[in-house]
Amino acid sequence: MDGSGSGWTGGLLPSVSEKTTEGHSAFEMAVQNDSANHSSLFADVALLQSFKLLIIPCYSLVVVVGVLGNYLLLYVICRTRKMHNVTNFFIGNLAFSDMLMCVTCVPFTLAYAFNPRGWVFGRFMCYLVFLIQPVTVYVSVFTLTAIAVDRYYATVHPLKKRTSVSTCAYVLSGIWLLSCGLVAPAVAHTYHVEFREEGLTICEEFWLGQEKERLAYAYSTLLVTYVLPLSAVCTSYLCISFKLRNCVAPGHRSRDQAEAQRARKRKIFRLVALVVAAFGVCWLPIHVFNVLRDIDIRLINKRHFLLIQLLCHLCAMSSSCCNPFLYAWLHDRFRAELRKMFTCHHRIGIPTNHCAMASVVL
Repeated sequence: MDGSGSGWTGGLLPSVSEKTTEGHSAFEMAVQNDSANHSSLFADVALLQSFKLLIIPCYSLVVVVGVLGNYLLLYVICRTRKMHNVTNFFIGNLAFSDMLMCVTCVPFTLAYAFNPRGWVFGRFMCYLVFLIQPVTVYVSVFTLTAIAVDRYYATVHPLKKRTSVSTCAYVLSGIWLLSCGLVAPAVAHTYHVEFREEGLTICEEFWLGQEKERLAYAYSTLLVTYVLPLSAVCTSYLCISFKLRNCVAPGHRSRDQAEAQRARKRKIFRLVALVVAAFGVCWLPIHVFNVLRDIDIRLINKRHFLLIQLLCHLCAMSSSCCNPFLYAWLHDRFRAELRKMFTCHHRIGIPTNHCAMASVVL
């Protein structure tokens, strides 16, 4: 997908020759007048189809786990008043964007990759999906960063004034607006083109005659959505780990109390390491793929192009499954709260809002 600034959001075609700059005719001439390019463009489609029975179940698992896990997380946060705090609002926003990512990114990507007619959802859905897909990704990444910063201030500077609910609302609104702004250039260069003779329709991002602008957008997107957030998350959690390691509880403690505190610290350290590792590992393959494609598309084997791109996309989408477990399911109090809520629902004749709720801060 040469010419794409953010190909990981859904584009699934490799290089298309840009012989003119006359709108859709550029793509039509590239396919209709260059049979050699036409054959190389779809050289790896047959290989991709051979992995269909493996890839579709993997994507389906991501959808089921991602939607169910994030929905339950949102359910508990929304239904429990004592969980209505800034940290949990950030986590709820992360869960919502991850759930939306699973619903929009995965089904349309699969259908586009395996349907021999290409994009079959129409022009309107082409632009809508290519808008929603990257927005949800950016929102998830920026929210992960906001959670890390919020936890940094809560742990390293506990005496400072905490973020208010109104400030949290402004931050979340800013995250969504910033994400939409970052997506605008890509949407402006998205084309829905029908090749009637070939029976093929594509929905792709192309920067016709704007190679420098495309590269500037691609690398700035990499910086803003991966390098800087990963650096912020690593720095925040390193400071948290250092603070906890050097934290000494006041008063005299028994051996059992000291061992319990060390066990809690080890658990937090493991959680911090998992959060950083999950964020870095899940998104690394697709960014490496895009950088190699931008440097020289020939660095990626033509026959395996689509398969590699789809596997990298699958790895990135798996982050939506990791987040509910890392930010909620691994917390004992959250699991207890969830069990308590379902127990209350099953009690006959006792309203749910009369059930005792424990104060939980994730």
